Amino acid sequence: MNMATEIAATPATAAQAEPILRIKGLHKQYGHNEVLKGVDLDVQAGEMVFIIGPSGSGKSSLLRCCNRLEESSSGSIIVDGEEITAPRADLNRIRQKIGMVFQHFNLYRHMSVLSNVALALRKVQKLPRAEAESRAREALERVGLAHRADFYPDQLSGGQQQRVGIARALALHPRIVLFDEPTSALDPELVGSVLKVMKDLKAGGMTMVVVSHEMSFAMAAADRVVFMDGGSIIEQGSPKEVFGNPRHERTKAFLSSVSHNY
Repeated sequence: MNMATEIAATPATAAQAEPILRIKGLHKQYGHNEVLKGVDLDVQAGEMVFIIGPSGSGKSSLLRCCNRLEESSSGSIIVDGEEITAPRADLNRIRQKIGMVFQHFNLYRHMSVLSNVALALRKVQKLPRAEAESRAREALERVGLAHRADFYPDQLSGGQQQRVGIARALALHPRIVLFDEPTSALDPELVGSVLKVMKDLKAGGMTMVVVSHEMSFAMAAADRVVFMDGGSIIEQGSPKEVFGNPRHERTKAFLSSVSHNY
């Protein structure tokens, strides 16, 4: 293939790339309260997508539907080519592709850091203890906590505990990691260490969907920002587009109310 042919072929190849995550027509109801109203969203491999919006806009419900911690009412979610909303979907296997980092860490207090990270490798992937612990140590190394492997969660700062939560997700070698308000439970001086880990993961090509109020981090690190309100995606675009020149009046009003955060 000569250079001209190769250059001409590149856009077509990129256009044919299937998204890692594809959400189509997603609805979620609690009784008569519809919290997701037909959401459509594609996330490409290697993207960091930030979802922002006011409390109650459906952000966390959307994220939790993406690994079926919550069940959608209708619509479909496809992860790495597999429909996880299909009736006979193998959730144990599919969830290994979808890392989840929670707001409140969800670590087992009676277990060491190493054991917390290795647990899913042993129980879900059925790895021998030695192999699971080796993988767990590698994941802790990625978040800068290999030297805390034998500590217990209560011996760590909140920022360190959240980094353990990230390591636990990474140890499964997921295709995508979902972050649900990963810094909102942290003291302000501890936020930076968690955001640095997320920035390093992005640099390494990890696909991430992040629900967060860290607007300045979204401006600096996100590939795309999605603004949600009332269970719908109101607009989306690059950080420069959404923060610098929002098209929708509702987006403008929201960003004006949180302007001290970016």
